[in-house]
Amino acid sequence: MKKTAFIAAILFLGVTSMTFTACKKKGCMDTNANNYNDKAKKDDGSCTYPTINLNSATGDGDVTGSGGTATGTTTWSNSNTQAEYAMDITAGSGGSMNLTIKDAAGSTVLNKTLTKGVGDDSASGCTAAGTAGTWSITITVTNFSGDGSYSVDPAGIGC
Repeated sequence: MKKTAFIAAILFLGVTSMTFTACKKKGCMDTNANNYNDKAKKDDGSCTYPTINLNSATGDGDVTGSGGTATGTTTWSNSNTQAEYAMDITAGSGGSMNLTIKDAAGSTVLNKTLTKGVGDDSASGCTAAGTAGTWSITITVTNFSGDGSYSVDPAGIGC
């Protein structure tokens, strides 16, 4: 009798364990993804991420996102010591877009962030002076839902 009860208990625990393991909610578990699911207990490979399109030839690009976080970097040739920039966001429910530009010496000449609901949704102007040559442009979107764009051009007379 004790042996039968022991075997029954082992079987019960095994079935219960398999049932709870099989019932784990599947979803995207990456907090940087557009479709992060905080209730997911098992990653199902469905994660999607914001799209950052960078064009190094023209120094412009655009972003789209649905709540995720991503970063993209490209290089851009600037024969001047400054650059003009413009950036804007149309964020639906929140998030931010950051434009960071570094000169040929690696010094940051612009670090500008637009955030949904905080200040303006666009910005433009001139970077600080830097070293001419190959500059880097980095776009970072954080918890970003919506779209945005940026452009960077060699500085004109207005800078």
